[in-house]
Amino acid sequence: MSNSNRFIDNQNGTITDTQTNLTWTQQDGWQKEGRWFSWDEAKEWAGDISYVKFGDTQDWRLPDEEEILTLYNLEVTNKDKYGSDIHLDPVFPPGCQATVWLKSEQGHEGTLFDFKNGETRHLYKSKSGRMSVRLVIGNIPR
Repeated sequence: MSNSNRFIDNQNGTITDTQTNLTWTQQDGWQKEGRWFSWDEAKEWAGDISYVKFGDTQDWRLPDEEEILTLYNLEVTNKDKYGSDIHLDPVFPPGCQATVWLKSEQGHEGTLFDFKNGETRHLYKSKSGRMSVRLVIGNIPR
């Protein structure tokens, strides 16, 4: 069940989280583009989406770990591309990829977040296995 008081569907392909003031792409890269992403491709896609002013903004970027964790919620269930349970609010459409790239990097490795279990892990940035990207704008009040 979606927390309708927390998330606002902006009716332009974006969702705003009223608790964090972050705005997210409603669909992940897989849903929007029908392809997998390496870390570099994910960063490039953020630039492309910004260039076309998706959602009337040019500030799209990869989220950091603190930001993506605000979307992970064990009390909600959604379905990934394969029909498996993930913990992402159902305000986001089902069918996304469970693993998304984060902005952090260490040398040749990027960081992934997994909506199945809330874990992060490192992976070679050029690997494009079954990774996607969910872009964000805004900043968490600190």
